[in-house]
Amino acid sequence: MKNNFSISQRFLFLLILVCFAVCNAASQTADSPRIPGTRDHHGSRFEIFVSRLKSLPEPARDTAVARFIAEFPATPLIEHDSVVSLYWYGKAALVLIDGDLQLGWTGSDQMQAVPCGSKRFFYQTYTIPTDSRLDYQFKVDTTVTTDPRNPAITPSGYGPHSEITMPGFRPDPARKFRPGIPHGTIDSMVVTSRNATISPRKIKIYVPPGYASLSGLPVLFVLDGLEAMDYNACPIVMDNLIADGKIQPALMVFIPPGDRFAEYLGANDLQFMNAVCDEFVPLIDRKYKTDPVPAKRGITGISAGGHFALLTLFSRTDVFQCGAGQSPTMSNHLFKAYHSYIKMGKQKPSLRIYIDVGRYDLGAGSGNMTFFQACSAFHLEMQKDGLNHAFQAFNDGHEWANWRERTDDILVCFFGTNK
Repeated sequence: MKNNFSISQRFLFLLILVCFAVCNAASQTADSPRIPGTRDHHGSRFEIFVSRLKSLPEPARDTAVARFIAEFPATPLIEHDSVVSLYWYGKAALVLIDGDLQLGWTGSDQMQAVPCGSKRFFYQTYTIPTDSRLDYQFKVDTTVTTDPRNPAITPSGYGPHSEITMPGFRPDPARKFRPGIPHGTIDSMVVTSRNATISPRKIKIYVPPGYASLSGLPVLFVLDGLEAMDYNACPIVMDNLIADGKIQPALMVFIPPGDRFAEYLGANDLQFMNAVCDEFVPLIDRKYKTDPVPAKRGITGISAGGHFALLTLFSRTDVFQCGAGQSPTMSNHLFKAYHSYIKMGKQKPSLRIYIDVGRYDLGAGSGNMTFFQACSAFHLEMQKDGLNHAFQAFNDGHEWANWRERTDDILVCFFGTNK
């Protein structure tokens, strides 16, 4: 499609969104630089419009902006597959952007402003990879808000975020509900540990369709389980993968945290690990038709939960031999557990490990490294030691809207029918 644009009487340039194109991100190592959103001039039509807007007398700008917004009411505005422009218009002294582009939510970008009488036209333009998917928010003076002109809202665990999806990004079709296939059911039960420091909690269990005729089922234990059910659509993904014959029928056990930090990263991690391995797992094996072999049992989590999942995998291979971390927190404790496992010389060929991380992930990882750098370093350690693992990096951030795109990858890695 040929791009066209015309000049109005107020020098308005119309934006034309370009055709979609997929650009596969190159794999990166621990030494690879973080990909920033650039703040240079790009020669985009949006920037030309802003330049012309500035050339107008201030009293004429409000009318010009109103006409522009009438033509292009929704953001983000995307040109050339990689140039992204955001704007906010109204009465404010200052508008900031916080998000994945801002060094993983560790800083803010101050939007540039054009005075338009009693209002201001705030704007910012970035160049980012064409397959990126990113979250952001505005801070208008003192009010934190989603972008009012962006209809795409994602879950974050910290309230709603606005979303940028670039032309090369493709949402995972496995998350889409299909009414014409068999569906599993959801059971629930309260689990209580013998250890009083581990609080009782209600867990939920996905039971695959056709359960009555099944036996020897693999099991995946999911940390931050209730959020994973909602945000990652895990039951829908399970239904679709089983229906398509991509994985064996399996159980998923969704475990909510009690004291999340203490259990996943802090003083109670060993107690919680023992509760999961020595109490929760045997309970599920007693109540359901599982395969009790560790090679058929996995544990997965995001962020701090990913830390706990990997820590448990390397500490208790007698229980779990499949472990996944999505944007996992990397700590000295985890590295020590890993190195202890390697020194034992018991690298089982049945061990399966999965890690993914965003290149726009959090800036504060292990030591002086970002999450991306720390996860990449861990990948290189496992690669050097010859461990069976999958590692993926994406142009995304530390978000449920990132992690939900890879639920099927984890399940296929652990329980794929071609294994």
